Amino acid sequence: MNNRRTLHPIYILFGLLNTIRGFIPFILIGLLKGTDFTGLDWYWYAGAAALSLVILAFSYIEWKRFGFWLESDRIIIRKGWLFRDEKTIYYTRIHSVNVEQPLIQRILKVAQVKIETPGGNKKADGILPALSLKEANAIQHMLKKQASTAAQPESQTDTAAIGIPNQEADAPLVVSINHKRLATEPKDEEVSRKPAFTLHAGQLLQAAATSMNFGLVAAFMGGLYSFGNDIFNQLLPDHFFETVVEDSTNLMPSYFIIIVIVIAGIGFAWLLSMLLYVFKYSGFTVKRDGRQISVSYGLLEKKSFVFDPKKVQAVIVKEGLLRQAFGYAEIQLQIVSSDKMEQLMLHPFLKRSDIQKVLGDFVPQVKHSPAKILTGAPKRALLYYVRVELVMVLLLCAASIFFLKEGGLWSLLLVPIVIWWRRSCFLAAGVNLEDGQLTLRNRFLTRSTYLVRRPQMVTMRAKRSIGQQRKQLLTLSVHVMGSPFEYKVKCLDRADVEPVWRWYSRSQIKE
Repeated sequence: MNNRRTLHPIYILFGLLNTIRGFIPFILIGLLKGTDFTGLDWYWYAGAAALSLVILAFSYIEWKRFGFWLESDRIIIRKGWLFRDEKTIYYTRIHSVNVEQPLIQRILKVAQVKIETPGGNKKADGILPALSLKEANAIQHMLKKQASTAAQPESQTDTAAIGIPNQEADAPLVVSINHKRLATEPKDEEVSRKPAFTLHAGQLLQAAATSMNFGLVAAFMGGLYSFGNDIFNQLLPDHFFETVVEDSTNLMPSYFIIIVIVIAGIGFAWLLSMLLYVFKYSGFTVKRDGRQISVSYGLLEKKSFVFDPKKVQAVIVKEGLLRQAFGYAEIQLQIVSSDKMEQLMLHPFLKRSDIQKVLGDFVPQVKHSPAKILTGAPKRALLYYVRVELVMVLLLCAASIFFLKEGGLWSLLLVPIVIWWRRSCFLAAGVNLEDGQLTLRNRFLTRSTYLVRRPQMVTMRAKRSIGQQRKQLLTLSVHVMGSPFEYKVKCLDRADVEPVWRWYSRSQIKE
């Protein structure tokens, strides 16, 4: 067994810092309410000091009992002093190795290493929470080099593992092309000519301005409100919001107030989404080093991912309303990760015409199908895209008119907006099967195109209601490893779904 390695000694402070962070809201509320912490009795300070010493003592024991070994074919991690925990992770099972710097690690100038494998839990299979940044990067590089070396003999014979379809499902031409790609893969000395790019400031601002990530804004505002509600109440005068609303109502008509609030809310959410986007993706860099891809980004919390492109489960191309109008998109990758709700960004902002070039450089086994070759949903499916949302908005309009009288008539403007939105979802739907790859496209607000090869598919489902069955319509969905979501397209023509189903399951869809 190789020599035992330990975490950085700064790890001893983690327990104390996390405890202090948990008390920050109470400290702030106490300061705003005028609590004099300097005038507390001596036993308060003695209790705080004793608690700090106990936490430091436990953290020291935990640090001493934490050790890991890097062997020729595996990494072994041992920790715990009351309950011992030992994990063995073979290099061939590693999907990705991530170096992250959450806020505390960033302040203390250390990093954590997360080792991801198939079937990992919510906290990743292996975590080294405190290493020097130099050592973390060295371990990341070594683990992925070992994993790549161990998997190399297998990758030359196992065509399914690298996304090459079998001969029963695909044309021989595709197999010969993929074998040619493997045979001509650059050697280690050609790494310097591997593709790489960095998102410069102008591109970052353009990407932030067109992201419109209101979901991220809503989550941030919810957390901010729950954290700062008591603080705002202490800072602002009594009945501040009630007074502002009453004065505004006296000065302006009620419908005008609603319009102003909506416009101001959208503008604020847009600016906040830009700010959060810049914080998250600042310094975004992607490069390919031999057989590995590394992605790094982050301003406050630095993240770095290293993974094998053959381990990519799916490629997702997303086009928001603004980006689609100007011909831009972003590329995300579905990889095996403990954070199953998030896809890994490969390129945050690029022209639609450059998508295939980027995929060819970094994920060559996946091909982006032009929109014109996708088979869309038939016209008889339009009703199923519109009816539920239209009924809901009509009920809302009826309620608004009933309670607000003439003012509620403004709600009727929602009807054409909803019809336009749902019609755009209908027009975005599409499917294509070509060269052993399934392409699905749908829209909720963002138009999403999913590119999945057959070896990465875990399950495929074809569903229909009684009404859809009479109209020969089917909803097709695919599930891949590492994702809790299904890639789904609603109400496709049965004749278009049947070939896809036979290709995957080699059976007919039963009535």
